[in-house]
Amino acid sequence: MTASQLPESPKPLPIPFTPRYRLEPHARYVIDGVLELVAKSSDDLGHVLRRLDTPDLCESFTHEEFEELRRDGRLNIIREYYRASAASFRLEGPERLISELSPKRRERLLARKDMVDAFLREEEAHKVSRSDASMKVFIKAYLMEQIARTLSDGRCGQKDIPIKRPPSPTALRKWLRKYEACGFEAMALRDGYGRSGNRTPRLDVEERILMREIAERYASLLKPTKASLYLDLVSEVKSRNLERRKTGERLLKKPSRSAFERVIAGLNPFMVYAGREGEAAARKKFFIVRGGLDVSRPLERVEMDAWRISLQVILEDAGVWAKLSPEVKAEVERRRLWLSVAIDCYTRCILAARIIDSNTSTAAVSTIAMAVMDKARFAKAAGCVTPWDQCGSGETYATDNDKAYTAFETRACVTDMGSEMLFPPAGTPQNRARIERFFRTIHEQLVALFHGRSFENVVAKGDYDSEANAVIDADELGRVIVRWIVDVYHNTPHEGLGGETPRNCWIRTTRLHPVLPPPDADVCRHIFGITVERRITNTGVRVLGLHYQSEELQRLRRVAQQKPVLVRIDEGDLGRVSVRTKNGWLTVDCVRPELESVSLERWIATERALRRDHANMARLTEDVVFQALADIKAFSVSATQRAGIACPIITSADVDRLDRNVFRTFAFDRGVESGPEVLESIDTAMEDDAGPSSVADTGIGGTISSEGNSPEDPAPTDQIGENDYGMED
Repeated sequence: MTASQLPESPKPLPIPFTPRYRLEPHARYVIDGVLELVAKSSDDLGHVLRRLDTPDLCESFTHEEFEELRRDGRLNIIREYYRASAASFRLEGPERLISELSPKRRERLLARKDMVDAFLREEEAHKVSRSDASMKVFIKAYLMEQIARTLSDGRCGQKDIPIKRPPSPTALRKWLRKYEACGFEAMALRDGYGRSGNRTPRLDVEERILMREIAERYASLLKPTKASLYLDLVSEVKSRNLERRKTGERLLKKPSRSAFERVIAGLNPFMVYAGREGEAAARKKFFIVRGGLDVSRPLERVEMDAWRISLQVILEDAGVWAKLSPEVKAEVERRRLWLSVAIDCYTRCILAARIIDSNTSTAAVSTIAMAVMDKARFAKAAGCVTPWDQCGSGETYATDNDKAYTAFETRACVTDMGSEMLFPPAGTPQNRARIERFFRTIHEQLVALFHGRSFENVVAKGDYDSEANAVIDADELGRVIVRWIVDVYHNTPHEGLGGETPRNCWIRTTRLHPVLPPPDADVCRHIFGITVERRITNTGVRVLGLHYQSEELQRLRRVAQQKPVLVRIDEGDLGRVSVRTKNGWLTVDCVRPELESVSLERWIATERALRRDHANMARLTEDVVFQALADIKAFSVSATQRAGIACPIITSADVDRLDRNVFRTFAFDRGVESGPEVLESIDTAMEDDAGPSSVADTGIGGTISSEGNSPEDPAPTDQIGENDYGMED
């Protein structure tokens, strides 16, 4: 299956499916927050629900209407609300969920549940009974098991191990009876500490209102202290009591300072922080401490993950694995490819997709960079009809705890964009449900693609090579995936969007909620550029045989002296670089303006052509070099058209290797007619760059000896990237 064999437009959509739901007799159904109902009956046509305000009246809903209410968020369902045990829970306290309890009460409840569940399992196996003697044996064994489990987790002397006093047999029996009577609801095991003590208000309503009014002044940009506000409260009480004495009214009680500070503590934390520090700071703080909010606009939350492309499993599911030759099977089994993806949670649009050999921090940063920028060239390379124009700066990037995402490089990249990273707890893929679902979808679709008629025809004719190459060649596989994402997935109605296609959802919602624009070219280079270390010389910094110079850079040289500085390059444009200073990144232009918009791939191809045609690489004039750049432009266009999501990700080590093996002896003059040479000598360049190497390996398919190199010297074997589908002519 090749990209050209994909259909030009999506297949006809199946008949819309309306889900049918089983309504529970004890559930509470609330429509628009007003109308409360309970289930009466259901059939193939829909549901009948009884109103609670007028029990003699019923409301009917078709399955479509019920689903529309649910999908639109107008329907609220509270399961088991009218069960007797749930009603008794509400008398004990307002909490309905374990997560609503205080941390200490939640810990006690879960500890009780663990013990009760363990006892019931032992009782079911006839190993224990509910007698005091049997329960004492169980409690002791259970406690020892918990201690042993705690000891096995951690190193010696790391921290103390707290041991809570175990329950008596009487207490355990009480827990069991309540647990069973309430249908094994965990909330039945909560303690009563939350409602203990004298709850009668010590202060009348007038004092409480006054405390609330003054406490709300705490949420002010003036940042008053609690002590100063309490003095204001005392002063206000005295002032009002003077008037009340004249009229004979009840005098106000002076609230204690602790009571007043409890009122302040009870204020909305978000509103307090927003009032004192500003709304933007409050949103950032509460994202960090609460793990983010529900998405309400495009790019508010972007989920990222990497999926192992199991080619063998895909071909087996497609029913074509057995028809492949042993050679092709061996090659498929050898390949280890991953698909790194970023998805916008609100619109379900795919913002980035990269085929990689392994999920590293470099690959993660490359995926984020792709998500931020326009992806027209990738769509063009795959022959897509629909634009791949979803781009912008994400507000939150949610990932798992893989080292690729928790690495400093990845987190720094996201932070520099002004975005946040969210790491859901380990082992909870449901917290990244959208991207997990997308990976299941793309597996199913790839199976369907490779099960197509064209593949079967090729296999039937015995012509394994052409089709097998399409399967195992990462570039072709990447074009197939991009074509499916852009032309099929983005234009297919999505159930999570209420039947709207991801692309239409993006177009519609970005008009209502404009997204943050992508960073400009300089900022993108500052954030996503390939980082290397270079010394500043009197001719600037030298990277890949090119010099970058400015007055600001020379001022930095006087400070840095011989210490290396961080330099970042954009592999798509060598016309300028970013140099790290104490005040941030400094943009420095190349001394050769002709390098504007010249990509790294095109520059490597130019060097290769020059080395092939000119034996003395140390005596080239700029006319020769720029003519080669012009001649190689056609190659650059075709390479851009070929480039896809599987093109190698260039790393800092690759750039150092190129400088060491390819551009170490590369320099050129302005020529005799243009005046003196402006580039430093080769010896000086060698001092500033990576270590010596006698033979140049371009990393693009050829090893070329430079003048002065001995043919007996061993050629380095380093290549760009770790795969065998790198940049080639």
